Amino acid sequence: MFGNISRDFGLSVFQRIAQSITSPLKIQVRNAHKKAGGSRTHMKDSAGRRLGPKKHEGEAVKVGQIILRQRGTKWYPGVNVGIGRDHTLFALEPGFVRFYLDPFHPKRKFIGVALQETDRLPYNHFEPTPRRFGRKIIKSDLAAQEEEEYMSRKESLILPTLLEAQSEREAKRSNKFETFKTQLSEFIELSNENEITLAAERLVKIDGLLRGGKTLEDARFYATYNYLFDLKLSLKRNELSQDEFTEKTSTYNDLSSKIDSAIMFDPKFNLTKNLSTEELEKLSVETINKINELIDLKNLKPISKDVKAKVLALIDSPCFTLSQQVRLKRTYLKPLLPESVTNTVTDEKDRKAIAIQRFNYETKRIETVYRTKNAFLPK
Repeated sequence: MFGNISRDFGLSVFQRIAQSITSPLKIQVRNAHKKAGGSRTHMKDSAGRRLGPKKHEGEAVKVGQIILRQRGTKWYPGVNVGIGRDHTLFALEPGFVRFYLDPFHPKRKFIGVALQETDRLPYNHFEPTPRRFGRKIIKSDLAAQEEEEYMSRKESLILPTLLEAQSEREAKRSNKFETFKTQLSEFIELSNENEITLAAERLVKIDGLLRGGKTLEDARFYATYNYLFDLKLSLKRNELSQDEFTEKTSTYNDLSSKIDSAIMFDPKFNLTKNLSTEELEKLSVETINKINELIDLKNLKPISKDVKAKVLALIDSPCFTLSQQVRLKRTYLKPLLPESVTNTVTDEKDRKAIAIQRFNYETKRIETVYRTKNAFLPK
């Protein structure tokens, strides 16, 4: 009995093996039984930015100290307060913090720094604003000398150039001084060397003021004013007595009136005989009449070198200013005569003719015109 059972069981096993070989292959995949854990980044938080006021009403602050940190301008910078890129308010002057409202900006809140503990902000808008100049008394002689000699890097680098330019200007002034001293005898007679020196110094000052754009009348006034002002300073410093001050003042006033009545500067800053306003007007009319005799603007003709030289000599008259001289040269000494002047236009391509290209507004084309050499102003 047991033999039959084992034989049947054995056959069934072999049969199952054969069936599994002949049937398609089946692969079993085993998965994890535990659920994967997720990250909890949404539960994290960054550190606080520590925003808010760092100094309160009435607290003392120094330059650069932070008063308030904020996001956006909820508070605006007031008197003596600056604002940073991240809207941080900081002190620009040492003083005391004030939170206040400004009637000129009713929708804004301000933080300012008052210079004195008793001050209240805002200051009156129609009164001078209190300021601190930052000046302190230096008691140490060595520290005072260092402060006087202190220079920034930019100043130290440019100092040699400035000194060189200053020496050049002083050399030019000394040369002018010597020139004016020698030329004074041509216009006026002075009694002693002291008056000659004082007169030359006055002319040097007037020359500098004229080159700076002042008129002759203003240059004379400021030259006198500056000299008398220096005398007043010497009197206040007790470098001069009252009698010496009075004597020098009267001497300079007499000398200046004497010089101004005899000497003046022409437009090219050369010394010439002084002329009154009436004399200058009369001379200008006579000069223009002479120029009109040489060059007739109604009947223009080619100009020779001699005529050009005579006209330039007349234009350089001291009765004309530099702007008037430029205007006269443009009026009478044109670089090119108009084509209406006879014998200045030719159609032939000659060696003596000069080709000029111009735009014809009627035909809207560029044309070539041949002008004779006498149509141009001689060199």
